[in-house]
Amino acid sequence: MASIKFYTRSKEENRLATVFIRFTIKREIDIRIPTPFRIVPDYWNEKKQALKQRVLYVKGFTEDEAKDIEDKFSQLKDFILREHFKLTAPVTKQWLLSIIDKFYYKDAPKSENLNQYIKRFVEEAESGKRLANAGNTKKKYSHGSIRVLRGFMLSFNMFQGIETEGVRKRRDKEFRKQPYKPLDFNDITIDTYNEFVKFFYKRNCGANYIGKHIKSFKTIMRAAREEGYHNNMEIERKAFKTISEPTDEIYLTADELKKLYELDISGLDLTSLNTGLKPSEIKFLPVVRDVFLVGCYTAQRYSDYSHITKDNLKEYSGNKVIELIQAKTGEKCIIPIRPECDTILKRYDYTLPKTLEQKVNTGIKIIGKLAGITDVIHLEKNRGGMKVKTDAKKCDLICTHTARRTGCTLMYLAGLPVIDIMRVSGHRTEREFLKYVRVTKEQTAINLSNHPYFKGSVLKVV
Repeated sequence: MASIKFYTRSKEENRLATVFIRFTIKREIDIRIPTPFRIVPDYWNEKKQALKQRVLYVKGFTEDEAKDIEDKFSQLKDFILREHFKLTAPVTKQWLLSIIDKFYYKDAPKSENLNQYIKRFVEEAESGKRLANAGNTKKKYSHGSIRVLRGFMLSFNMFQGIETEGVRKRRDKEFRKQPYKPLDFNDITIDTYNEFVKFFYKRNCGANYIGKHIKSFKTIMRAAREEGYHNNMEIERKAFKTISEPTDEIYLTADELKKLYELDISGLDLTSLNTGLKPSEIKFLPVVRDVFLVGCYTAQRYSDYSHITKDNLKEYSGNKVIELIQAKTGEKCIIPIRPECDTILKRYDYTLPKTLEQKVNTGIKIIGKLAGITDVIHLEKNRGGMKVKTDAKKCDLICTHTARRTGCTLMYLAGLPVIDIMRVSGHRTEREFLKYVRVTKEQTAINLSNHPYFKGSVLKVV
C-alpha cells in the first residue's frame, strides 16, 4: 500500500525550509521530491505529520497560512493516492512530478493564446494558486512581485495596441495608441524583443524599468513552455537579455540621521509650506519620520520594519532585540535595538502605527528638507537609450528603501564584520549585501589612510 509523508531536510531554525514529499510502497519504491511549500523545520512534527502546537506566528508565517499549509498537505496527499489508484503502469519520479503539477494547475484550460495565459498567470499569482520560484523551492508571490507582473501585463497590452481600461487611462496621458497587433507564443522573436525595448525608449523609460518587464516576460514564457503551450526558444537567445544599470540610490550619513532624529516636527508650522498634503497628512509626518528611522536602525525592508509589534520584541542575555521573519525571503533576523530605536518604539508601546508606503515616500522627502538634508546630488541615468545627467536635492531622493541602505552602510562604516551585518539584514550572499553599501571613494580613502599598512614606518636610507 502506498504511503505519503511530508518532511524537511534542513535543521536550521532561523529560516524557512523546503518541505519534501516521500512516496513509498513497502520496500519496493521510495521517491522523494521537493514541494512548493516552506516552513520553519522546528515547527513541523514529522511523526504526527502536523504542525506543532507552539508556533511563533509572525507576518511572514501567520496562523492562517499554517492552517492553509496543513490543508494543502492533506489535499495533495489525497489527490496523489487517488491518481495512484487509477495508475496501471509502474510508479516513477516523473509520474509523481506530473501529478503534483496537475494538482496545482488542474483547472488550466487546454488551449490558450499568449494574452489569455498572461492574464491567468497574473490572476493565479494574486490568488496564491501559482507560486514563485525561490532558489530550490517555491513561495507565494509578494505584493511587490504581483505589482510588477500587473505592470508588465499593462505595458504589454499597450505595446500590442490592446485597449483596456488601464491602457486607455495611461495612453491619454503618455503617448498615442499603438497599432493593433496582438501576439501569440510563436510570434515572439528577437525582433519582438527589440521593438519592445524601443517602445519603452520612446516613453523615456530607464534601463532598470525596461529590464524588470523583460524579466517578467521571460518568466511567463518559460512557465508556458514548461506547461506545454509552446516550444518557442527565442527568449533563451543571448541577445534576448534583461538589461540593467547601476542605481544611484542614496544613503543618509550618521549626521543626517541624527538631524532627522532630533528634528522637532510637532513644533513646526507646516501649514504655510506648499507640501501638497492635507492637514491630516501633515499631522501624520512625525509618525512617518519615526517609522522611517526604525527602518534605518534595523536595516530591514519597509514590508518588515513598518509592521514591527510587541510580538517581535525579545530578550537575549538581558539585551532587547527585534526578532522577525522577513516577508520577502522567509529569513529569520534578530536585530539588536539601538537606544534611539528603543526610544521611538516606546512612543507607540512597541507597536508601530500602520502606514502606507506611498505616504511615507511622500512625507519623508518633506521631513528631509525640514532637517536640512539638501545637498545637491549629481545623477547619471539611461533614459530612452541615452545617458542623461541631472541634479537633485538629496531630500528629494529619500524613499522607504533608503532606510535599509542607510542601516547597512552605517554598520559597515562602523567596522562591524560583514557576516554579522548580513545576519541582521537578512542578506544571503556577500555580493547582494555589497550592492546595498553606499560608500564614496573619499570615505574609502579616509578609512584606508588610517590603516596600519598606509601608516607604515619610516624607512632608513642606506
